[in-house]
Amino acid sequence: MKKKNIIIFLLALMSLAGHAQVNSGLNLCLRDDNTGEWLIGLFDKYAVYDCECWDYQKVDTVSGDIELTSGSRQLPLKLTGQTLQIDGKTHHVSRLGEEPLPDYPEKDESDFFDNGYTGGKVRLSGCVINVPRGHEDMLKLRVPDPLHTIFSDERRIETDSLGRFHMEFELTNTGCVLLLWNRLYLTPGNRYFVFVDGRTGQMLVMGEDARLSNEMLRHGSPAVSVEYGGFGDKTDAELLETVKEELANEQNGLAMIESESPTLSKRYRKLIRCMGKMSSAYTLVQRRYMNRATRQCEDGQLWKWIHDNVLEELPRPYTLVQNNLPYVLDNYVMELLEPQKTNYSTAYIEATIDILQERKQQYSGAYQDSLVLLGTEMADYVSKADKGASQSELEKHPFNDLITAMAGKGSPIMQVIKSMEPQERVMIRNVGKIDQLDLPEPLKDLSKAVAIHSQLEQSHSPLSAQLRDVMMKSVASSYYRNKILQRSDLFESLAAKTKTGAGSLMPNEPLDGLTDGKAILDKILEPYRGRVVYLDVWGTWCVPCKVNLKEHTRPVKDALADLPVTYLYLCNNSSDKAWRSVIAEYDLTGPDCVHYNLPASQQAAVEEYLKVDHFPTYLLFSPEGALHPGEIKPYNLNELRHHVEKLLGKTGQ
Repeated sequence: MKKKNIIIFLLALMSLAGHAQVNSGLNLCLRDDNTGEWLIGLFDKYAVYDCECWDYQKVDTVSGDIELTSGSRQLPLKLTGQTLQIDGKTHHVSRLGEEPLPDYPEKDESDFFDNGYTGGKVRLSGCVINVPRGHEDMLKLRVPDPLHTIFSDERRIETDSLGRFHMEFELTNTGCVLLLWNRLYLTPGNRYFVFVDGRTGQMLVMGEDARLSNEMLRHGSPAVSVEYGGFGDKTDAELLETVKEELANEQNGLAMIESESPTLSKRYRKLIRCMGKMSSAYTLVQRRYMNRATRQCEDGQLWKWIHDNVLEELPRPYTLVQNNLPYVLDNYVMELLEPQKTNYSTAYIEATIDILQERKQQYSGAYQDSLVLLGTEMADYVSKADKGASQSELEKHPFNDLITAMAGKGSPIMQVIKSMEPQERVMIRNVGKIDQLDLPEPLKDLSKAVAIHSQLEQSHSPLSAQLRDVMMKSVASSYYRNKILQRSDLFESLAAKTKTGAGSLMPNEPLDGLTDGKAILDKILEPYRGRVVYLDVWGTWCVPCKVNLKEHTRPVKDALADLPVTYLYLCNNSSDKAWRSVIAEYDLTGPDCVHYNLPASQQAAVEEYLKVDHFPTYLLFSPEGALHPGEIKPYNLNELRHHVEKLLGKTGQ
């Protein structure tokens, strides 16, 4: 009986030994010299082949016999000198160093694949090693959406103990994603494996469709830089001359690359030329936001150049340049439909006046008369601007004093403007005009979808019934419509997740009857005596506010995690649904987070007391509730921590 137990025990040990981790003692990546592709990675603890990770079953470095396993599959290898046999097939190989993949040996004249915007899954696996300490937050994949003008879809990369990861995601069409600091060009339906070494900066891409990514990693793209700081001193013709010079420099740089690397693919050459023009257009559309004095330098050449040299010549699919295209296209179209002829957004003010007049029963007869006068004066102001009135003449126009007096903090005009209703009305009107523009039909459809999606993102609320109806009638692409509807449904569900009085969202009832800004703020701060309070005054309509909430909330909390800090958020003039959906989407709840969406009059009173004149505004309060002088931005982490410690008496200063 004892002898039988010993045999069973020995058999168990042998079984465990057979399944023990086998390390290769190797650390090399091999390239197929005939195809130029990264063929295999033979790392110490695992191997990479055919975009998959394999374990070692057997490694004999003397004979070169290696056996890989993945589940029930076995893969025999034999490595001798510059030859690698994989499952009986011979490859001539060379070892890769710490540089990107060398040039491919043969030209590739194939063009980009366009799936018609049907979408599809991409399987991306990889390994990231030697991540610098403190840079773990860089492990993200950013997937630009063809409709996004504000945010990309950002996904955190979760790695195992060896730095490996695997993810699947939807991609609209062949296009660019951003992994760490580099661009990858991926196609739906394909598999890829990416190896990244944070110490050397090396990145290698494996897969049947990896060539363009590897060429971009090796050669990058010649930079095109048009500084818009001097726009006010230049005419359109002068700006275009600068653009043409920069593009000529880019072409010279590309020509040098092509002469040194004559086998570069057609796709690389085509993409680089397009990227330079898109980069120029991205900068040039900033002209739209310059003041009237600058805009008087225009003669229309700039916008014509963007049309003729960028929009008309875009390669398909448009997702190749989706990082910049939605922004360029949106501004180009709006410039043609709503040119910024004055320093005021008069179209929005006009829509605001219309909305207030529709609600005239809510306002006195005197206020209604003021609205009529405002509309009359604005029409005269715009007429004079159209006829070329001087800047000094326009500055003396009565419209300036009238709009300043009527559009103060908490005023009906400002409440309506920040409700996004006027923007929606102007956008709906402009969407109806897009078909009249001289643009390729696919760009017209994309432009309509981008405009509606941008409105949706800025309002951060579900589609209104009217906007939904306009989208269904005007946007032809079912893919675009579905993307917009999915985002709208998400905002609806996010708003439903957060309830006032539950967790971080505070009810306004305890503040009822308070009208003085200081009294309101003191009441809000009272429960947090003994803690530093970091105040963020923001609005759901404010893009920079939401960018900072998305990008900097977690780093700030991590940097101050060991200190008694409460994060107070006061939301300016935002709907209840939008307020809740932003909080839910960016995960802004927790025991150290406090949110208020005060009535407009109370919010205006607090802002007036704090002298808030821009959004977002960031202020610190001492443990005793006293306002700390100056504003400290959330991205200045060292400065922020210094001031918090000072307020807590933890520094020697």
